[in-house]
Amino acid sequence: MKIVTWTDKDGYNHRSMLRDSDPDDLAYAGIPLDPPSLDQLDWDGMKRNLHNALVDQGLHDMRDVNQMGNGITSAIMTTFKRQILVLYKMQEAAKRNAKSGG
Repeated sequence: MKIVTWTDKDGYNHRSMLRDSDPDDLAYAGIPLDPPSLDQLDWDGMKRNLHNALVDQGLHDMRDVNQMGNGITSAIMTTFKRQILVLYKMQEAAKRNAKSGG
């Protein structure tokens, strides 16, 4: 088996597993090895949470940003990491259910 990275018509990169004998241009039909879909994220809620994290970090203007160093990175990580990990856990649960026939 081989892993092929390809780009769909909308510009999204994907990885698929193919048989060694399959041509790479059949990657779209292979076994997908993608991360979970971000379509399930609550973008409005994340926008609110990011705003609140910036307030909590005390990042009100450019001076605050310059003084806080990694404050923006911390706010983004706090906001996005938790939600993305939930998607990975949901994806893993779905795989387990599919294997068990549930």
